[in-house]
Amino acid sequence: MSTKKKNRGKQPIRLCVCCKKEAPKSDMLRIVVNSEGKAEEDESIDETGKKKGRGAYICRSFKCVDKAYGDGIIGEAARDESYESITKYVLQFIAIAMKAGKLASGEFSGEESIKDGQAKLIIIAEDASDNTKEKFANKCKYYKVPYIYFSDKETLGRILGKNERSVVSVKDNEFGTKVLNIFGGNE
Repeated sequence: MSTKKKNRGKQPIRLCVCCKKEAPKSDMLRIVVNSEGKAEEDESIDETGKKKGRGAYICRSFKCVDKAYGDGIIGEAARDESYESITKYVLQFIAIAMKAGKLASGEFSGEESIKDGQAKLIIIAEDASDNTKEKFANKCKYYKVPYIYFSDKETLGRILGKNERSVVSVKDNEFGTKVLNIFGGNE
């Protein structure tokens, strides 16, 4: 059997330069580095994986991007581009979860999913009212449901194909865990 056929369906594994965790290449951000291990000044995040130069990988998580910036591995432009890339990545996950029927959106549905024990993660829009933020943070703490503040009401609604949404409840453990890991755990 040829090597191509034997390795079909397997994803390449890469090591994060910040947290030293191994993950599939698709879950990492590639940066082009010079001989000293620092990102090239004229280069930024390599989404295609085809830019010339030695590649280094960072987890698609805000925590690892912040550490890479703090350690001087990436510059400010690469950090900002990484934030944008991670945000798009999370929005794609939310859209996929919606299509798979693993979400409840809106305050009423979110509250019901928390009480029913179906909520694995609550996403609260950053521009939600202070009352809504406090209400859902307290409910999540009481029922021990992880929560994050992410995006804005308009973007969350648009990605779900609905009007503005202040609260989105992820009802699938895998989707919830994946998104929570991107944010570095619970608040």
